Amino acid sequence: MDNSISEDNLILLKNILEQKTDEDLLWIWDILMESSPDTKGYVPDAEHLFQRIILDERLQSNFSKGTKKIKIIRRLVTLVAAACILVFLKFTIDFINRPDPTEAKLSAADTISTIKPGGNKARIVLADGTQLDLEALKNDTIIQLEGYSVHKTADGSITYLVTGEQRVKGSLYNTIITPRGGEYNLTLSDGTKVAMNASSTLRYPINFREDIRRVELKGEAYFDVSKQYRDDKRIPFIVETDQQTLEVLGTSFNVNSYGKTIETTLVEGSVKISFDNGQSHVLVPNQQAVYRRESKSTAITTVDPFYVTAWKNGSFAFEDASINEVMESVARWYDVDVVLKDDLKDKQFSGMISRFEDIDKLLKTVELTGAVRFEVNGRRILVMK
Repeated sequence: MDNSISEDNLILLKNILEQKTDEDLLWIWDILMESSPDTKGYVPDAEHLFQRIILDERLQSNFSKGTKKIKIIRRLVTLVAAACILVFLKFTIDFINRPDPTEAKLSAADTISTIKPGGNKARIVLADGTQLDLEALKNDTIIQLEGYSVHKTADGSITYLVTGEQRVKGSLYNTIITPRGGEYNLTLSDGTKVAMNASSTLRYPINFREDIRRVELKGEAYFDVSKQYRDDKRIPFIVETDQQTLEVLGTSFNVNSYGKTIETTLVEGSVKISFDNGQSHVLVPNQQAVYRRESKSTAITTVDPFYVTAWKNGSFAFEDASINEVMESVARWYDVDVVLKDDLKDKQFSGMISRFEDIDKLLKTVELTGAVRFEVNGRRILVMK
């Protein structure tokens, strides 16, 4: 995770990975992410980081090509197995690393032509731990589960239908996860529509309670909340991130919790946001609240929601955005690594381009500003003055 590993530890890592099954590796990785003091239980790109380590070209002599596309399956782990994994975790935590991205050499075959824009890619983790690969699931398919069904519609989105049996049982939770280079639309059982951006996670109940509706978000998503009533009173809808709680009654808004801030932008209706520091604010349409995690401060400004929500309509759109912000969005969508070689804090970009353009055209469009230039080396993009 520090982008450093010694030659001795690299040999040790190769030998250990060769001896472990896919399931062992996944459990070790899950526990690492939860227990490491460096991650504090939260790594937005944990899946991508895991794949980068497993697919490092220096480890490939130990694996046959293609064998490490990890398939996560339902697993039952005993206390003894968990203890063994923790011992192995302690042994490996100091050397599961990767070289400095500015120095590592990439294969010549890994060229810009391999970099493709993202698309409809996601997986759903069911209540019992089983996973559905939504990209592999055919359109207009219904999966009948105990008390509810998951329907991949003709347009490729996901909707939920809850039967009477599940309504009686109460809430079980599903989780939808989009990787880097992925996005997905789903409709929850209450009719709320959610557009998920790349590298995001949403945990939600299959069947909502009668008095409150609550979901948990990491990353970015756009919500169009369905109005629900009980005894002539609206049932609130709650979106929780790691340090913010957002309450709505029926509205449209965007939440971006990548990185060091949580940005909430209201498109329609009204929302109340509360933070761990005790502050709370009510937003009106076209207002954006930016909460800074480190300083625990909040700033509220008036913005044009068009730029904030353009991603769900298939576009990159920026207005006086920093180059760092622009390239973070590019990195998530095209699944590439971005390295800023120079101090570019004063460089800003305004403009719009399709998220489905070739990356070469996108980079040339940004270069037209004259503020930066790019050098592409495999899946690594260097940003320079």
